[in-house]
Amino acid sequence: MAQLKQRIGGIAVAMLLASMVLWLIDEQQPAPIVEELKTGGLSVTVVEAIPANAQIKVNATGITMARWPAAITASVHGRVIEVANNTTPGNLVKKGEMLVSLQDTFYQAELGAALARASEAELNLAETLNRQHVARNSDNAKSAFGLLEPHVKAAKANREAAKTALASAEQQLADTQIKVPFDAVVIADLIHPGQWVNAGDELLHIAASDFLDIKVQLPDVSWQRLQAIQSISNDTTPKGITLKGITIVSPNGQQWSATIRYLSPVMDAITRQRSLMLQVANPFKPAIPLLADQHVTVVFEGEMQQFVVTAPASVLTEDGKVWSVVDKSLQLETIVLLDEQPESVSFRYQDKPEQKRLLVRFPLSSFLEGQSVGTISF
Repeated sequence: MAQLKQRIGGIAVAMLLASMVLWLIDEQQPAPIVEELKTGGLSVTVVEAIPANAQIKVNATGITMARWPAAITASVHGRVIEVANNTTPGNLVKKGEMLVSLQDTFYQAELGAALARASEAELNLAETLNRQHVARNSDNAKSAFGLLEPHVKAAKANREAAKTALASAEQQLADTQIKVPFDAVVIADLIHPGQWVNAGDELLHIAASDFLDIKVQLPDVSWQRLQAIQSISNDTTPKGITLKGITIVSPNGQQWSATIRYLSPVMDAITRQRSLMLQVANPFKPAIPLLADQHVTVVFEGEMQQFVVTAPASVLTEDGKVWSVVDKSLQLETIVLLDEQPESVSFRYQDKPEQKRLLVRFPLSSFLEGQSVGTISF
């Protein structure tokens, strides 16, 4: 009797387990398959695609670069007798401002000697020309040597050499006063008063202060989106590019307005991408300047676009197309992708962009062109 009860209990447990397994299998069936069993066809979730006017933006990453970074070097040797107060790193300096003064006693003496040699050469040439004039009025002198022609030629060459030496001495004297070659920001100060410097020694590091460059490398897909929202020609000058606006967003959230400097005419040898060089005017004047050698976000603002559809990001197929439901059947359509975000995409239908459509939200790789479907609005 006890054995019979055990068998009956075992059978009941087995039946219960079998019922649970069947229930789990039924629950794990995907929704489209359930719909197919009920309706006799595939059902898909759709969203309404309504074309509208929209302003599209394309985001990219850029790297800020100092323009004209330069090392100010000594052209002559000498002892530093003065360093201007404006050489502190971070200071803005104007073209022609004095930075460093070197002792110039030696160069003053060299200039005086060069000036004396130049005056002596002028006097020698004048004497030779006077002698030549006398010789030409004489009936005895007929040869070129007798007419002092080689003497005059040598005297003129000595005068030119003396003039060149004088100009060199003047330049060396001027080089003892080191000035700013262009409007700049001081990056590094490497000297101090009393220091002896030789020709070629670095004294300061500077960079242009009027502009800061931003290099943006865009892959082909980004170029296509950029070209879709604004007019970009193959011209390598800024005249070939028309943009509504470009905004630079620094890591601290500060925003700057940028313009295009040039479009690179070559591909990068490593990345195989084409570069767009932007520029920001007066980046160092605000309290929080835009600094070089940092990554920034670049936002390209396009003109107002017509017939733009904004939809969930899941509508895109792997090859960048979308499925639409037309007359209860599937239709694969080509689009122009304008913007792609993690949660949404913006695009324009290539054919009949002005028409409204039902857009398949979750396309499957098994879809077939012309396949009959039922729709579930989301």
